Amino acid sequence: MEDNKRNNENYVVVLGAANIDIGGTPHKPLIPADSNPGNISITYGGVGRNIAENMARLGLNVKLITAVGSDVLGADMLKHCESLGMDVTSVLRIPDRTSSMYLYINNEQGDMEMAIDHMNIVNEITPEYIDSIREVIEGATAVVIDGNISEETFLHTKTICKAPIYIDPVSTALSVRVKPGLDGIDTLKPNRLEAEYLTGMTIKTEADYRAAATAILDMGVRRVFLSMGSEGMMAADRNNMYIISECPADVVCTTGAGDSATAAIVWASLAVADKDSLVTAAKAANVVAAMTVSVQETNNTELSHKIALDRLVNSNLTVRRI
Repeated sequence: MEDNKRNNENYVVVLGAANIDIGGTPHKPLIPADSNPGNISITYGGVGRNIAENMARLGLNVKLITAVGSDVLGADMLKHCESLGMDVTSVLRIPDRTSSMYLYINNEQGDMEMAIDHMNIVNEITPEYIDSIREVIEGATAVVIDGNISEETFLHTKTICKAPIYIDPVSTALSVRVKPGLDGIDTLKPNRLEAEYLTGMTIKTEADYRAAATAILDMGVRRVFLSMGSEGMMAADRNNMYIISECPADVVCTTGAGDSATAAIVWASLAVADKDSLVTAAKAANVVAAMTVSVQETNNTELSHKIALDRLVNSNLTVRRI
């Protein structure tokens, strides 16, 4: 198939956080309260921005809605977004404020051990600001919202949104913001911990995952893609439920994997043949996430529509209907 071409009349809005990621990965197991030799990287992140970057690399036309300060790092981040083809004209720029930052420490295997986020600037995206860019949201083909947005802003956006809404809860702490407005949401992509919070269930077995997915669908969500860690992903709607195996990868850093999976679900739903297929979207999520964890950076710069599609078509992921 030919590489995907952007359509100026069709675009996806991403509403969420954008920040500067500062991360460290030690060469050996972490020693608490000590200096650990390792690698440190500074990249652009934020769940919403990460999703937007991955979608832009996949060939989708993306409009980013977030908030940044007047600092150099924030300005450079927006220039980077523009270089990828994103439209950042709806980004809220706030004088005399610093842009969001996210500081994380991985273990020697690349899995996050702890993190600190300084992201309160995203609270400046208020319902009033959403009203000021209402036409942008109303004209979207799809709207992706991350849990960093306040509950009030999320619920207000939902009332004016005409397109399918995709939600990434971000974390258990932030899931509280989206839980009251799940009825009518098109797609939700939680991990196990987020699903436990949203449903009030303990999830340990496959039967638990099935029960949690069913409970989320009963909240009014059309589709749920539930990350199962090394066991893959459960994809479900009211008529079907599948488990799709994890895509093999040499893990370097897991930060950003969930964001890329969300982006791939949107991409598969809008720009890949058999668009409404749960299996296709879940496979795409696992394939793109595998590309992300294989690099140190939060986003894999090799990602593209063509490469992702080739890997999707040639993937040998196991699909099991349950």
